[in-house]
Amino acid sequence: MSGYVNMGRPQSALWLYTKMSESEVSPNGFTLATVINSCSILADLKTGKMVHAHVQILGLQGNLVVCSSLVDMYGKCNDVDGARMAFDSMSCRNVVSWTAMIAGYAQNGKGYEALEVFREFSSYMTERPNHFMLASVINACASLGRLVSGKVTHGAVIRGGYELNDVVASALVDMYAKCGSFLYSEKVFRRIRNPSVIPYTSMIVGALLWGTLLSSSRLHGRVDIAVEASKWLIEYNQQVAGAYVTLSNTYTLAGEWENAHSLRTEMELVGVHKEPGCSWIEIKDSIYVFYAGDLSCERGDEIISLLKELERRMMERGCVGGSTGLVFVDVEQEVKEKIVGLHSERLALAFGLISIPKGVTIRVMKNLRICSDCHEAFKLISKIVERDFVVRDVNRFHHFKDGSCTCKDFW
Repeated sequence: MSGYVNMGRPQSALWLYTKMSESEVSPNGFTLATVINSCSILADLKTGKMVHAHVQILGLQGNLVVCSSLVDMYGKCNDVDGARMAFDSMSCRNVVSWTAMIAGYAQNGKGYEALEVFREFSSYMTERPNHFMLASVINACASLGRLVSGKVTHGAVIRGGYELNDVVASALVDMYAKCGSFLYSEKVFRRIRNPSVIPYTSMIVGALLWGTLLSSSRLHGRVDIAVEASKWLIEYNQQVAGAYVTLSNTYTLAGEWENAHSLRTEMELVGVHKEPGCSWIEIKDSIYVFYAGDLSCERGDEIISLLKELERRMMERGCVGGSTGLVFVDVEQEVKEKIVGLHSERLALAFGLISIPKGVTIRVMKNLRICSDCHEAFKLISKIVERDFVVRDVNRFHHFKDGSCTCKDFW
C-alpha cells in the first residue's frame, strides 16, 4: 500500500486494503495511517470515515500516528468539524497533530480558527513549531490579509531558524505579496542567497518561489515583477506553460493587449501547451469527469441548458460575464476553449446541480487553479440557486455559500 501511495496510485492502495480485509491478516497502525493518507490524497471522505470506524473497532483510537492522519484526512476532505472532533478526542498530541489541525483550518478558509489553534499550541505545548506549522499559519495570515500577524509569525520563523526553508519562504513571499507589501515580499526572496544548495532540487525550489511571486504579482497587476518571474521560469525551463499563461493574463489586466497577443503567438511557435483543465465530481460511488469545452459528457444537453439559464439569471443581476481582462484569455488554461461558461468546473457544477438533491453540498475537484471568472460566477450562482458547493483546486478549498467564498478572493 505504501508503495502504491509513493508511486502516486492512492486508488490502488485503497483497492489493496479491501483485499486485505478479505484475508486473515489484520491491519496495524501503520497500515491504517497509509490508507488514511490515500483518502487524504483523493479527498475521499466516505472511505475515510469507513477507515475511521475500523480504527475504533481495532481499538487504535490512542495511536498518535493514526489519529494525526485522521485529523489531516478530514481537513483535506473539507470536513473541518470532523477534523476538530478527531483532534479533540486525542488523549495526547504532538507537533504533527497540531500542525494537521492548523493546516486543516487554513486550507478551508478558516484563518481565524487556524490562528487561534496556533495560539493554543504556543500556550500549552513545550514543543517548538516546525516549518510546516509555521507555513500553515503564514497561509492563514495571507487568507485574512493580516499583515501584522504575518510579520509576528515571520519573527517566529526567524527565531526557529526556518527563514531559508523553501516551504516557509514560499509562504512568506505569498503572504507579503497578497497583503500588498511587495517590498517585503521581494526582500524575503532576495535573502535566499543560494536556493540551489541541494543540486537535485535547486531548480524545483527556485521555480516554487518564483511561481509564488508570479501568481501574486498577477493579483496586484505588478507587470514588472511578473515579467522578471516569468523570464526566470522560462529560462530555466520550469513551469513554462504556466509562466506564459500567467504573464499573458497580467499583460491583459494592465491593458497591454499587444504584449499579451505576442506571448500567445510565441507559445504556439515554440510548441508550449498547458495541461488541459478537467474537473470531476463523485455521485453514488461513481466519478464523472469533465473537460473544458467537451459537450460529449453525460447529460450534456441538460448541462448546457442549465448553464444558459444560469447565465441569463446572472445577467439579470448585473453580471456581464467576466472580470477585466480575463474573459478573452484562459487563466490556468482551458486553452482551446474561449467560452468561459464551458470551463470544466462549470460543467461539473451544472451536472451536480441536476444530479444531486437540494440540501446536499456539491463537491467539485479540479486539477488546476479555478479561474477568476468561474470563481465570481460560482459566488453568484450559490446565491441564485440557494445551494452550497465546494471546489477543491490545486491551491485550496473554496466553499461557496450565499454569494461569497471562504477564500475571500485570495487564492
